[in-house]
Amino acid sequence: MKGGKRYWFKLYNNFFDNEKIKQIKRQKDGDRLIVIFINCLAIAANCESGGYLKISENKFFTIETLAHHMGRNQKSIENALDIFQEYSMIIQDEYGYKIKNWNKYQNLQEKGVHTKKDSTKDVKNVDIEREKELKKEIKTEGGVKDGEQSYGKIKDFI
Repeated sequence: MKGGKRYWFKLYNNFFDNEKIKQIKRQKDGDRLIVIFINCLAIAANCESGGYLKISENKFFTIETLAHHMGRNQKSIENALDIFQEYSMIIQDEYGYKIKNWNKYQNLQEKGVHTKKDSTKDVKNVDIEREKELKKEIKTEGGVKDGEQSYGKIKDFI
C-alpha cells in the first residue's frame, strides 16, 4: 500500500494470556477463530493503513474477499468477525473492518510509522543543529580562539 512493506507485526508474548483470547479459545472452534484473528493482524500489517483490512488503496476486504483470501467459507468468517466485534477486537465502520487499537499495539504514530532508526536520526539532527547554534553564538561573542575553547567546554554539557 504505502512506502516500503513491513515484514512483521507485533504479537505480544502474553497474547494467549489475554482474557479475550482465552474466552474465544474456549468457544467451539476457538483455535480456528484465533487463527483467523492472527490472519487479520497479518493483513492489517501488510496494508499499512492504520489497522484497516484492505485489498488495495481504495478497496476494503469484505466477508467474501476475506473468506477467499483465507481459504475459508463465508459463514465461518462472518461468525469470526461477529465474535471479534463482540469482544471489541475488530470494529466495522463506513469504510470496512479495522483492528481496534492497531497503532497502539504496534507502537505506530497516527500519521506514519516511526522506526527506532528514524528516532535516532531525528535526535542526531537536533544535536547537530544545537552544536551549529552554539558555534555561531560563541564566534559572535568571543572570537574564534576563545570560541573554540568555550565550545569544547560547552559540548561536554550537551
